[in-house]
Amino acid sequence: MKKRWRKMAACFVFLLALPMGCGMAEEGQNEMEQTDTAAVESTSVVQDADEESMTAGTYTWHKETEETAWNASNGKAAFTVSLEYPFFEGETAAEEAINAFYQEWAAKKMDFYDSDPNSPAQNALEFWESDTTEDRAPWSDEYSVEVVTAVQGVISVRQDNYLYTGGAHGMPGRETHIFSGEDGSEVTLASLLPPSEEEVNELAREKFLARIEEHPEDGYFEDAADTINAKTDFLSQSYLTQEGVVFYAQPYEIGPYSSGFHEITLTWEELGL
Repeated sequence: MKKRWRKMAACFVFLLALPMGCGMAEEGQNEMEQTDTAAVESTSVVQDADEESMTAGTYTWHKETEETAWNASNGKAAFTVSLEYPFFEGETAAEEAINAFYQEWAAKKMDFYDSDPNSPAQNALEFWESDTTEDRAPWSDEYSVEVVTAVQGVISVRQDNYLYTGGAHGMPGRETHIFSGEDGSEVTLASLLPPSEEEVNELAREKFLARIEEHPEDGYFEDAADTINAKTDFLSQSYLTQEGVVFYAQPYEIGPYSSGFHEITLTWEELGL
């Protein structure tokens, strides 16, 4: 696929070099001298991914990525962000609405990293301003599109991310969204399913408990069953496939980091569809 590049102008963000509790400026800091601030350069690029177009049902889509890097005033690479999201190639109202959603999603993410004093990017800048180690890797947050499914009249998108803030490893996460196939508006999973949320919770709970009992080799915590029995928000950790709804538990939730995400699937038939 032919690459498309759009370079955004470089900009400078000024951060206070001295620590500020909870990201709030203390009284009188507006009178600090210019020598007490640090300049940070940031550059963004938007491009098409190298991969070919893909399909989800009748929809054709490809991946697009927005990347930004923050450098500390001492020249060290402090933080990088890579936001990959789907771009639908058709001209239906739903596709145009979904594309607009993800363009706004990327803009809001970048604004958070760039301006929120509690964001990983700003924490990284503060860290790298004072760190003297030469061989440390910069902190980073990377989003990738993993699953796009058109099923039951909706479009489901699952993005995975990996946030690294130093140490032996980073922390994986997931973000999922479901869109109407008619107009592209975001819809909830609960609104699609015939069973009530409580009934879905019970169905998912039963499958997780069976999985824990039948597959101890998956590496569950001793109290994994207790955690599942107390859980009431299964719908918030789910995504759609052609087979049904996949429910997952986060790393550390019912098993160690090394065991990753734990998943079970409720088929469309089991959910009354």
